[in-house]
Amino acid sequence: MSKESVTEDSDSLCVLILAPTPKDNEFCVQVLEDARIKTRVCTSLKGLCEQVNQGNAAVALIAEEYLKADQNGLIPDLLSNQPAWSDLPIVVLLIAGEHASPSLNRLQELGNITLIRRPVRIAVFINTIRANLRDRQRQYSVRNLLKERNDVNQNLEIQQRRFSLALKAGGMAAWELQNEKLYWSDAIYDLLGLPRGEPVTLERFYSVIHPEDLPKLQDVWEASVRKRQSFEEEFRILYAGKEQRWMELMGESVEWELGNPGHFAGLFWDITAEKVQEKREQRAAEIERFLSEATMTLAASLDFETTLESVTSLCVPTLGDWAILELISDDHTIRRMKIAHADPAASPLADQLMQTISNPQMQQHSSPHLFGNETIFVENMTEELLREVVPTSEQLPALRELGAQSLIVVALGIRDQQFGVLTLIQTNAASRHKTSDFKTAEELARRASIAIDNARLYKIGQQASAAKSEFVANMSHEIRTPMTAVLGYADLLAGSENDPVKLKHLRMIQKNGSFLLDIINDILDLSKIEAGKMECVTERFAANELIADVYSMMQVRAVEKKLDFSVEYATTIPSQIESDPKRLKQILVNLVGNAVKFTTEGSIRLVISYVTSGESPVIQFDVIDTGIGITEAQLSQLFQDFSQGDTSVTRAFGGTGLGLAISARLARMLGGSIEVTSQPGSGTTFTCKISAGLVDSAPLIHPVKKHNTTTETPESQETQPALSCNVLVVDDRRDIRYLVKQFLIKSGAEVESVNDGLEAIERVERGQNSFDMILLDMQMPRLDGYQTAERLRSLGFKRPIIALTADAMHGDMNRCLASGCDAFLSKPINTKELIEIVARYTQ
Repeated sequence: MSKESVTEDSDSLCVLILAPTPKDNEFCVQVLEDARIKTRVCTSLKGLCEQVNQGNAAVALIAEEYLKADQNGLIPDLLSNQPAWSDLPIVVLLIAGEHASPSLNRLQELGNITLIRRPVRIAVFINTIRANLRDRQRQYSVRNLLKERNDVNQNLEIQQRRFSLALKAGGMAAWELQNEKLYWSDAIYDLLGLPRGEPVTLERFYSVIHPEDLPKLQDVWEASVRKRQSFEEEFRILYAGKEQRWMELMGESVEWELGNPGHFAGLFWDITAEKVQEKREQRAAEIERFLSEATMTLAASLDFETTLESVTSLCVPTLGDWAILELISDDHTIRRMKIAHADPAASPLADQLMQTISNPQMQQHSSPHLFGNETIFVENMTEELLREVVPTSEQLPALRELGAQSLIVVALGIRDQQFGVLTLIQTNAASRHKTSDFKTAEELARRASIAIDNARLYKIGQQASAAKSEFVANMSHEIRTPMTAVLGYADLLAGSENDPVKLKHLRMIQKNGSFLLDIINDILDLSKIEAGKMECVTERFAANELIADVYSMMQVRAVEKKLDFSVEYATTIPSQIESDPKRLKQILVNLVGNAVKFTTEGSIRLVISYVTSGESPVIQFDVIDTGIGITEAQLSQLFQDFSQGDTSVTRAFGGTGLGLAISARLARMLGGSIEVTSQPGSGTTFTCKISAGLVDSAPLIHPVKKHNTTTETPESQETQPALSCNVLVVDDRRDIRYLVKQFLIKSGAEVESVNDGLEAIERVERGQNSFDMILLDMQMPRLDGYQTAERLRSLGFKRPIIALTADAMHGDMNRCLASGCDAFLSKPINTKELIEIVARYTQ
């Protein structure tokens, strides 16, 4: 029968009519239609069968004549092939006489057939049809129930199939706990590595859990079952009793209807791959963080020894329990070695290893082939591999005692030049090196190589700088000492000479000697700045007084060249500022001196202003001249060392070209800058800005403008103070002793002199302690001035000691004071300064 569904609505039920004659068909249709029963007339047995197959039949009304003519048994075959739920009601209109035909007999055997004799009584006919319709309607209800159940079963089967496929695809096992009995899907055997068919009870399940994770899992399981709460837990198992794997177990309570307790059910699956990936990502993040921190650590210092120690300490414990760094000479002998280890108790072994490997009798490195840019990676160290790596039997015991489980050796080098190796050793079998560690070690070695090479180059540079500084200091000392005699004797002669021509010659010696001294001072200042030894001492002082000093010094030079020189205040300024007055004066003298040098006629103006518009207040100095000006090309080189724009300027005006370079650096040290604007032939303006410091409490003042005229003459020299004291001069140079003695005697002092510090100490020890002051040269043979001062103080000499030094490079000023001197004078000795300092300390 067709599987096309037939509606359950009684209005759609249809009686198929196959009566003996058309008139009989009309009669049956009329009777049934009057009884509100739907009908459909068929004209042949075949047509009736087609209607049945199409699902249009609720009851079949057939005249016996057609059954007798059914030689092929169409109707019985049709009924025997009905679905299980269907039993089509058949009503047969019998003819008079015997009723023997094969089809009728077979229908009676199949059952569900009703016979009506003719002539038909209408009431019986209608009731019979209705009774069969009710039977058919019940069949439809059963059919629908069966279909619904079948659909449910099919859906369950599909869902079960999909669930099974999902579990299989996800590598999951399903489980149920019902009535304290645990059920698993078959996938559990593959997940746990157990033989198929073995009962997997809760106790058996617990037996494969990693011992460290079992207590927590048991607590979670029991609490969840007891409280009927959902749970998810990650833990490790020992797969097949050996391999460690990560698993996840989840479960939830399943309740039946009406709140009755049902059972627990859930899933179980392998998360080892996720854990491995998670660990890999964590490791990658750790390595990235490690390399970043390593780069910052290595860049934090340029000290060679600190850098070597940083390399090894960085490796432990991230890349190994031991790290050995060896710097190797071209002949593969070890020239430097550093060792770091994670275990403090391993220090004795580290010392033994250091002594063994660095033994001069076995300096051949174990891996000379590294100089072919190769590396070593031993994931699983064996005795045989250890013997291959270690070249001598003397080194084996110490290295064997390390208990190396894995080893990485990477080359250290840069620019295709290898200069060492870095060896990383893991002593824990569970932490053997992996390929990722090897790659990390190579990257660290690359960064470490750069850091070590930078430290090496810095060390070389420092040594070169120290050598240069030492050379400049020695040069300064060797020039300053004879310059003391040159300028000093010129002063002595000038003081007693009346011949104008000879006096002019002496003044020329003094002028050029001072010029040579300025050059020496410039070179010393530049060397100090480059060596980082130039210091700024911040103090509070009156800027207007410092500017007045600068004016007093420089207006003499301006008058000599018949230039107008003025000081102007564009704004009020603080009565006091915070800066280094010595360095500020040096800058202003350089800038004004430069303007005087390059201006042949016209004027020079020093304009001062106080600027508060920026982040912090500054003092601005504008030095404006009407000199030769500076071209664009010259401006770009102006603040470079030993540069004056071009060589023609140097030849024409003289100088080293260091003044502006030094001034610019000093301005930066004072928190400011120097800028320049110029027009060739129209003059130049240098603008110097320095930080004013904390000046909130200082009142603003407007100092008086200063201006000279080209007819002014230099101020006469101040009268030097008269001395009344007894001075001991200690110097190994006879000419210097004589010169200083003459200056002091001329000013009224009594003077004695000795050749060196030992003689000075002998004088004091013999009780000849009548000296009011000692002038002490600091660079003497046998016993230098520093040692002499310390010895004198230890003997109880408490009167002033003034140091005389030609070494202005090494910061010996502080050293002089620390050794016991009260003050110092730099050579060549300025007569005025000498007399003033002696007067100050003795009167």
